[in-house]
Amino acid sequence: MRLRFFYISSLITLTGLLLNMALCGQAIASGPLSIPIYHPVVLNPAYAGSKDFTNIGFTTKAVRNPYHMVLSAHSRLMNSNGSYSNFGLGGYTFLEQLDQSWNTGLSIAGSYHYTLDESRLHNLSGGAALKGIFATPRSADEAAGDTLSSTFTPDMDLGFYYYGPSTFAGISVTSLFDQSRSYHLYGGYKFLLNKSLAIVLEPSLLISFRDSTMGEPTEQITPFLKLYLQNFYVGTYVKSDHLFALFLQYQFPRFYTGVFLEFPLKGYLNDDNIIFELSLGINLGLEKRKFLQHRHW
Repeated sequence: MRLRFFYISSLITLTGLLLNMALCGQAIASGPLSIPIYHPVVLNPAYAGSKDFTNIGFTTKAVRNPYHMVLSAHSRLMNSNGSYSNFGLGGYTFLEQLDQSWNTGLSIAGSYHYTLDESRLHNLSGGAALKGIFATPRSADEAAGDTLSSTFTPDMDLGFYYYGPSTFAGISVTSLFDQSRSYHLYGGYKFLLNKSLAIVLEPSLLISFRDSTMGEPTEQITPFLKLYLQNFYVGTYVKSDHLFALFLQYQFPRFYTGVFLEFPLKGYLNDDNIIFELSLGINLGLEKRKFLQHRHW
């Protein structure tokens, strides 16, 4: 009963945070490459509930031109006897600064998880998300045109996700009914280099494209690489030979913090060509005895 009450209160808190952030105009990253690292539920709603704890994560851009923020959360729902059900719940809210407007959005995702073996280590999930995006013109002192008006755009995301002790892979479509509809394929493998020290190497690959960019597949492929050292990881990705990218995260028993950085290798650095993000999150219900098991990252 106490465990059930804990998860119910966690989900109420999660939902309240999401609604509060949306109503206050808080937000998501405009660049997609930090999303699969810190907020994978944004790319694929089937990710919701894929961990055996409740996760709430927040990311904000430290360099404020353009400005963006994102808050995401997801959890596996519980049965009345305290065991995990087959259903997951998640969502995210965001704000991003565009040339002539502010985009604010809210998404609620649901997922169903099917266990592929008796040990419950290999799972397949399917998910869907309903979302709405509010576009608000920037004020006159921000150089926005007076002819712009506020708009609301409802939309939907769909996805499937496989996850196991070492392998994960997903396919999804976001903004299904919009002209900017995007398709995502994301997968990777964890190589256990040293069990006693919990050193794991994780190469992964993200392929994202839209209907208008299907003829340029090589420009939409981004390889990632992570190195886990117990409760710390550092990683990078290859987007261009003119860019340097670095991201890292440190996990404490019930919360974590991280940094995401991207900047050009040549030329002057300014607000327009630097992406510097800070992340902070909490893990509710994470058992200490499972903390160092690399498959729980």
